[in-house]
Amino acid sequence: MVAAGDPNANLIVGSDPFFGGLDLSGVVEVSSSHGSCSGALLPDGLSILTAGHCVADAFGSPDYANLQARFTGPTNNGPSTGGYLYIAASAAFVNPGWTGNAALGGDLAVLRLSQTAPAYAARYSLYSGMLITTPIVMAGFGFGGTGLTGADPTNYPINGALRAGTNEYVADGSDPRIGMTSQSLIGQFYQAGNPSSNALGVANPYSAADEVDIAPGDSGGPSFYNGQIIGVHDFITCYSDPSNPSLCAVPPSITTAEGSYFGQLFGDTSVAANASWISAQESVPEPATFGMMCLGLVAIAHATLRRAR
Repeated sequence: MVAAGDPNANLIVGSDPFFGGLDLSGVVEVSSSHGSCSGALLPDGLSILTAGHCVADAFGSPDYANLQARFTGPTNNGPSTGGYLYIAASAAFVNPGWTGNAALGGDLAVLRLSQTAPAYAARYSLYSGMLITTPIVMAGFGFGGTGLTGADPTNYPINGALRAGTNEYVADGSDPRIGMTSQSLIGQFYQAGNPSSNALGVANPYSAADEVDIAPGDSGGPSFYNGQIIGVHDFITCYSDPSNPSLCAVPPSITTAEGSYFGQLFGDTSVAANASWISAQESVPEPATFGMMCLGLVAIAHATLRRAR
């Protein structure tokens, strides 16, 4: 999570992984030999909801060794002191709607754990509504940074730590300026006092001391509304005027680089739009091997957020 201000302000460390009264002990780091993402524990205690591109590589690599979920235990005092529980995944189910193209939606996967998650880990239900325009809580294990520096692991003393903050959705992907699917819930990273960073020109742009944007490593992490998962972190992007050939128009983005800067957009995949598929995976009999999909590449100018090791 990239913070609006101090990048240390949104760290969740210590024995009580809470943010704004929300128990985040069920938010996990999802890792494989390819890198790290984030995820959230579903009510059955055996299933982790994450992003499809964290499990099925859109570039066709068949090697997903060491796929596992890392829980932050109640004794944890930070990444340097341990307190973690690793549970291997015994299966992975990728949403058949995920084609490798974020513009088409469906970027979801459910991991089946090889054993039940610890009792201390919170379980999360799914929010059944659609787009809302009130604050959400966003969590994940991605890089830190600020809206001025963008996602930047080099200036951050603790990596692989849970971070959380707030923001809100202001549109869905079917907005003609975005040109994606309505399954994508879109928020923006607004810099207080800088009207030009109001990328989509909303009437009252969200601004708070704990405002955040997603960053590499946050893919698959949850956004919460009223304690339920409403979205799964998917991508970062920029809105650019069709007359401007730059992907990230300046303004609203403070830079032509894409990477969680003020004036840029984030996209979550709506769980309500995929609720039937997600819920069905909780009762699917476990196969002997991973159910990986063969994916075709459709190149788009968006950045998915797996954090490379």
